[in-house]
Amino acid sequence: MIVSISQPTLFPWLGYFNIIKNSDIFVFLDNVKFEKRSWQMRNRLKATVNTDKSEEWVRIPTQLKKSDTLIKDVIIDNTQDWKARHITSFRTHYGKAYENLNFLRNIYEQEWTKLSDFNIKFITDCCNFLEINTELMMASQLPVSGKKGQLMLNICDHLSTTEYLTTVGSRNYLENYASQFVKSNIKISYHGFQHPIYKQKGGEFLPNMSILDLLFNEQENSKHFV
Repeated sequence: MIVSISQPTLFPWLGYFNIIKNSDIFVFLDNVKFEKRSWQMRNRLKATVNTDKSEEWVRIPTQLKKSDTLIKDVIIDNTQDWKARHITSFRTHYGKAYENLNFLRNIYEQEWTKLSDFNIKFITDCCNFLEINTELMMASQLPVSGKKGQLMLNICDHLSTTEYLTTVGSRNYLENYASQFVKSNIKISYHGFQHPIYKQKGGEFLPNMSILDLLFNEQENSKHFV
């Protein structure tokens, strides 16, 4: 049983979906502290107007009343017309591609209160579009607790994990828990991902953009690049 765990970020990059595809279960880590100006609330598109090498950030504004707010509790600031701004950016840089993605248009036609609900809905529907059949679940709905590596271990134990697939960036803090994973007979594997080159508007190819860049450029062919 291969399990991966990650925070529900906004319009994740291609590697995020690759790690989901290579797992049996993917857990949205929605019960940890939200970080301002993080990937949970923003990501990058390739700006194709006037220049080939620039990026444009798309953001969802939030209302943060407490500094220790958990990701699952973050409220969107709907006094700002963020959906209209997003759609304008999509059309500016990708033409009519937005209109061709029915699942995305349906998401923007709904009203959203919590950031994590929006992010998880997008990721879930995007997985369906990309024909990724991994089981998705939320950490907040599991009977587990803990911090950092201990929380990861507890989630893995609860799910009878044999292999924990994680990002290279988590290596530093996971090293402190390596022996505990060994005792639980859980192998830690670090995700290695070679970013593919796909058809992208503009000149020089820019990797590591939001998955939206792939979807808008390749449409139905996107599943072949994950």
